[in-house]
Amino acid sequence: MGKVISLINTTPDGFVDSHYVIADAEFHEFVHTLLANAHSVAFGKNTFELFQQIWPGILEKEEAAESQVRMAKALGAIPKIAYSSKLESTTWSNSRVISVINAEQIASEKKDSDKDLLTIGSPGLVASLTELKLVDDYYFCIQPVIAGSGNARLFDKIALEARQPLKFVVAKQLQSGVIILHYRRII
Repeated sequence: MGKVISLINTTPDGFVDSHYVIADAEFHEFVHTLLANAHSVAFGKNTFELFQQIWPGILEKEEAAESQVRMAKALGAIPKIAYSSKLESTTWSNSRVISVINAEQIASEKKDSDKDLLTIGSPGLVASLTELKLVDDYYFCIQPVIAGSGNARLFDKIALEARQPLKFVVAKQLQSGVIILHYRRII
């Protein structure tokens, strides 16, 4: 049975703005381990538009780092879903827009597949999936900076009916100082 996996970068003080992320070759290698078992990648509108703007263009840059090229190819090849009620179309290959999160459809996909649905970034999407108790595993990538301010905080607008306990699975420290904490939702 597949899972819903959330990969989200955050500062220790909870900010999830993309400009705080250290996305080096070692981080990209970690993301590839998650992509290897994913049937598709899901994004919220803002993260999708950011990725759609950045990643396809990497393939046209002669000076792009090998890890970036490999990531751009992997993201281009995998089916992508942009969850958005405002986005009408995409220019990124192999992508589609779904206007509403359908909990029954996602639960059915989990049952019918041995591969995962991976979310990358997208704090609003992660919050919505968390409220619906659809996220199975969280990978919190703690960035080594106290941001002090930013555009969005992780789970800033979430309104859970009850706590959702998590079980610690493993921690991984990258050379950059990023700590990746893997937690599994206790069912």
